[in-house]
Amino acid sequence: MSETASLVWIGAAGMVAAVLQLRRAWGLPRRSAMQNGIGWTLMLAGAALALAGDGAWGLAVASLFGMASAAMLLAHAGWTAPASKARASDRKAHMLPQPGEPLALGRRLLTFLLTVPLACAAALLASLGARAAAGMAGWSDADGNAMALLLLPLLWGILAFWLLMLPRRRTQWVCLAVPAVAGLGLVFIGGAV
Repeated sequence: MSETASLVWIGAAGMVAAVLQLRRAWGLPRRSAMQNGIGWTLMLAGAALALAGDGAWGLAVASLFGMASAAMLLAHAGWTAPASKARASDRKAHMLPQPGEPLALGRRLLTFLLTVPLACAAALLASLGARAAAGMAGWSDADGNAMALLLLPLLWGILAFWLLMLPRRRTQWVCLAVPAVAGLGLVFIGGAV
């Protein structure tokens, strides 16, 4: 087995470990930023190792292992979950406020805008910045394009998750601005080189 193939297998194992860690973290009685951070760090480390091992192909192979393990965990949870006879309250499901509470539609709309179109735009800029950095590092166009296409949904999901975990709007805006500005800067630097 070549050294690059072993990096792909280690990356795939990292992806599986990340999924297991995230499942464990999300099953805790209280949110733990550290436990979630460990899971996402494992995911990024696995992706980086697989990418270093065999480029976009290695990342795709390792991602399949992560997605397959997530699908198995979801299937197991769905199969073993007891059927609920009670309807969840609107308050618990966060669908509607309780009677007498304001709808807060502006706040809800802003949360949607931050986590969907704006997080997608920030993830796109970060992915294009990574593509530009790959081009400056001498990667082939095919590998750079594939990496950017794979990074976009991954970064978008991470950003959306992170934005929903942050309690203040100011920190949410900063969380969006950092990857967007960094990616845009790399695009301009890559275009100038």
